[in-house]
Amino acid sequence: MYGYIVPNKSKLEDAEFLYYRSHYCGICKATGKLYGQFPRFTTNYDIAFLSVLLHDYLVYDVKFETGKCILNPVKKKATVCRSELLEKIIAVNIILSYYKMIDGVRDKEGFKKKVAKRFLAKAYKKAKLVMPRVDELVNAKYEALFELEKQNSSQIDRVTDTFASLLEELAKELLGDKQCENILKLCYNVGKFVYLVDALDDIDEDFKKKRYNPFLAYFSNHQFKSREKFFFDKKEEIEFMLAVVVNRAAECFNQIVFTQASSLLTNIIHKGMREKVEEVLKSKAKIKKARI
Repeated sequence: MYGYIVPNKSKLEDAEFLYYRSHYCGICKATGKLYGQFPRFTTNYDIAFLSVLLHDYLVYDVKFETGKCILNPVKKKATVCRSELLEKIIAVNIILSYYKMIDGVRDKEGFKKKVAKRFLAKAYKKAKLVMPRVDELVNAKYEALFELEKQNSSQIDRVTDTFASLLEELAKELLGDKQCENILKLCYNVGKFVYLVDALDDIDEDFKKKRYNPFLAYFSNHQFKSREKFFFDKKEEIEFMLAVVVNRAAECFNQIVFTQASSLLTNIIHKGMREKVEEVLKSKAKIKKARI
C-alpha cells in the first residue's frame, strides 16, 4: 500500500515498538521466503498495521522467532513467525503492490514503475493463486477508480469510496465469518484516509504532470499555484474532511475489544493518523517515507 498508517514512535513503549516491528520484519522475512527477495520491497507500514490489527482482533496465537536482518546482519531481531493468516496478508500485499505498479504505469510515473511491475509479475501470479478472490476485487476496484479518474470526477466521496470499500472487502476476505461491522468500517475509513492523504501528498506533482488528483478536481474553481498556497487557502476544509474520516475510524475502533496490541493500535488510530495529516499539510514537498 502507501505507508501512511504509522504510530507516533515517541509515544510508544519499548515493548509496543518491538511488537510492531516484529510484524513488519516478519512480513518482510516471510515475503522473501515465499516470493523471493525483490518482492520484499513491497513491505510497508500500512500492511504491518493491518497485520497487527487482524492478529489482535482474531485473538491469534502470535509466535515469534529471532533472526538476522538482511539490512543489519549483525543484530538479531524478533519477527512474527509465518502462519496461515500472515501468509494471506502477504499475498494481499503482493496483489495490491502489483496493481499499484499498474496504476503508476498508467499515470506515467516513470520507468521505475515499469521495472517494478515486471519484477513483481512472478510473485503476483503466485499470490493470485493463494487469494484469487482478492485479485478479482482489487482488479475491479482499480478499474472503477481508473474510470472515475479519466472522467476527472469532482465527486470526492465517490472516488474515495472506491478505494475505501476495497480495504473493507479485503478485510472480509481475511476475516471470513469472524467479521463484524465495526472492524469492517474501521478498515473502510483507514482505506479512505490512505487515499486522501496520498492524494494530498502528491498534489503538486500531480498538478505539474497533469495527473488526476481528487482535491484538484474537487476544488476545480481554485487556481492552483503552489502546494503551500493551496494548503493555506484550503486548510480548514481539508482538515475537516480528514478529521471526519479519522473520527469515524476512531469511533469504530473504540467499539472493539483489543488485548495484545491495544495500546499500540490506540496510538496509531488516535495519534498517528492525526499527526500524519499535520505532517503532510506542513510539508513544502512530498514527505519522506517514515522510518519506524
